[in-house]
Amino acid sequence: MAAPAGGPDRHNPVAGILWMVGAAVCFSASLTLVKALQDGGMSAFQAVLFRQIFGLIIFTPIILRAGIGTLKTRVPFGHFMRALLGLTGMWTGYYSLTLINVPDSVALQFTLPIFTMICAIFLLGEKMHSHRVIATLIGFGGVLVIVRPGFSDLNLGIFLALAAAAFYATSDTLSRWVARYDKTPSIMMWNFIFMIPMAAIPSAIWWVTPPPELWLQVFGFAVAGVGAQFCLTRSFGLAEASLVSPILFLRLPLIAAISFFAFGQSTEIWTWVGAAIIFVATTWMTRVETRKKTPAEKPS
Repeated sequence: MAAPAGGPDRHNPVAGILWMVGAAVCFSASLTLVKALQDGGMSAFQAVLFRQIFGLIIFTPIILRAGIGTLKTRVPFGHFMRALLGLTGMWTGYYSLTLINVPDSVALQFTLPIFTMICAIFLLGEKMHSHRVIATLIGFGGVLVIVRPGFSDLNLGIFLALAAAAFYATSDTLSRWVARYDKTPSIMMWNFIFMIPMAAIPSAIWWVTPPPELWLQVFGFAVAGVGAQFCLTRSFGLAEASLVSPILFLRLPLIAAISFFAFGQSTEIWTWVGAAIIFVATTWMTRVETRKKTPAEKPS
């Protein structure tokens, strides 16, 4: 099989792991800062808007290098729906941070790979294998451990955190679909074209001008968000997903520590137990998927 233009990244598991650790740190910093910004009065829509604008500034050289042909697409509606679902995922995820403890929101969003698998079955026609069904049931068992219906008060933030995982999963699945027709620069460009106006409209309606002391946090949040995506991309380019994906579990202890010192939030034992169950289910599913694909791979 021919290598893609520019050649694939050299396989380097150690570097892949380090980049994924960087992604976990950036994700943790991003969530902590967006929580602080919302506590300071900023809306979740504004947080999304600032992140996208900064991302556009960072990626503009890449997009310009690709040329005006980047805007040519056969699936504009696919790009629109991907941006809409991604925006909704960010908004529900960010808003959940104002209603429940940050570690609880993060733990519940560990269900994203399971939602992605479900979306791939219905949207991409992938097969429903037994290990996927088992992982799904175990994963949602972990959700029940965290939520403990009947033993703790159900909060809207719980449902928003799960909704965020579902919206992100659907958006990620659509990314795989539009990638059949368009290249990465095109996908990036259309995401900015659609998502910035989508976030700008509600931001204008509920606009809160950040005080001077918050602008540094806005900048830090935007940098951390873009940095997380960059580290994630580099990690997957250097090592197998089944090796590096579990490292994102580091987000939970990092977020728990930061939330304790920054917001005085403590993490219950049930959150750790439930998150561990979800982590085991998704990691096992990923490794089974990798083993099933490996024998089919042939050297070029």
